[in-house]
Amino acid sequence: MSSVKLLNKEKLDMMFKDYPLYSQEHIEDKKVILEIFIPHQNMYWLILEGNRENDDFIFFGYCHITDSEFGYVSFNGLYNLDYSLEFNYYKEPISLNELKAKYEEE
Repeated sequence: MSSVKLLNKEKLDMMFKDYPLYSQEHIEDKKVILEIFIPHQNMYWLILEGNRENDDFIFFGYCHITDSEFGYVSFNGLYNLDYSLEFNYYKEPISLNELKAKYEEE
């Protein structure tokens, strides 16, 4: 686990080079590349895809704040939240269903 403050757009380019936006659109067992979460809270983003857009990075994934849903979120938006966000990067992507189950157990 590391602080989101350690991420930058060059690292994100490397992480998502094989997983740009819409790359997993028709895949049944989607893979999580980046897990972003607020420690000791049940708030998280399971990021599946991402692209750099100007001075930001746009992610698509599954998130849980008060409800769970798929959607888009920007890196700058996450970076500027008033929470201490942490992340796990998966060099070997992990199944979305497997990671969701981990959170449902907690």
